[in-house]
Amino acid sequence: EEEEEEEEKKKKEETEEVARQKTDLDRKQTRESQETGKRGRSTTVNKQRRPTKKSTTEERQRKMTLALERQEQDMARFKDEARRKMEQEKREQEYKNAVKQQEHRTRETVGQKARAAVEKLGTHTLNIPDDPLDDQVGDDEPNEKVMERRLSVVAQRSTKSKERAEAATKWLDKQIRTLIAQIQVHGKVDTEGVTHAEFGVLFRETENVFEALSGLLITARKHKVVSFEGDMLFQGRDNQVLITLLKTEITDSSLETYTYRQFRACSISHKRKGKGFKATSMQTSNAKCHVCAKTVYAMEFTSANDLPMHKACFRCTDCKCTLTPSNYAALNNKFYCKTHYESNYKKRGSYAFDD
Repeated sequence: EEEEEEEEKKKKEETEEVARQKTDLDRKQTRESQETGKRGRSTTVNKQRRPTKKSTTEERQRKMTLALERQEQDMARFKDEARRKMEQEKREQEYKNAVKQQEHRTRETVGQKARAAVEKLGTHTLNIPDDPLDDQVGDDEPNEKVMERRLSVVAQRSTKSKERAEAATKWLDKQIRTLIAQIQVHGKVDTEGVTHAEFGVLFRETENVFEALSGLLITARKHKVVSFEGDMLFQGRDNQVLITLLKTEITDSSLETYTYRQFRACSISHKRKGKGFKATSMQTSNAKCHVCAKTVYAMEFTSANDLPMHKACFRCTDCKCTLTPSNYAALNNKFYCKTHYESNYKKRGSYAFDD
């Protein structure tokens, strides 16, 4: 029995050993087959990925060809854009030149007409007609009701007043026509063909043409001949204000066109004398300065010893300090500050120091 048991035990061990060897062999074969498959796949992939020398050269040539084609396309596009830009700039320059030539021709035409109009009207329009109410109103200023009357109403007072009113109407028409011509001569024409002139330039160029430019401009604006900003324009303060010309021609006016106020606004020499005759008449008549002999306007006017002067010209003969009407001394129409007047008298012992 023991022998049988030992034999059975040996057979069992042998069977288990064979099974174990077979299992190990199967595992080994499976492992080897798996490793062989992996190596085969990696080799295939590497063969696919690894380019040959010939394929590498062809790829480089293809890339260079594409780069050259793109470069040529970019160059052609750049040339087209540059050509279009040059053509556009050329067209714009031709248009600007055409506009400038048109403006130049317009200015020449307008300037010729304006100069002809100035020559026809005359360069000096200060020959002011008589005041229509000169024989019916005293030295005092007329009231507001009289100032707002039409010249046709003023003409009803007498035959003489009617003749003066008709002369005043013609004179105002001539003033406005001369103003139109002066704006065309001294102004500038914009791209729309409208003429503009600065008040300072117009004032300077027409100093001896109009007696009261500001009043004339207000009258012309009332009748829609010109336009500008503000009310009364003053030299210096309003030099940059643009005067825009709205009409280039006006028809002959009737006695109903203008008021007595508009006639007076354009002819300041017709202002009434009043009580302060000398000072008022000099201040409003654009008299010549006693020192520099230039025109003295109302805003810069002062006087001493009944002599009109600019405020800036009223200075001491010795020290050139500015004087005032309440603080000066005069000798033979020469003016001194009180300090130098007294010192000169003390040095000379007489009033002969003005020689």
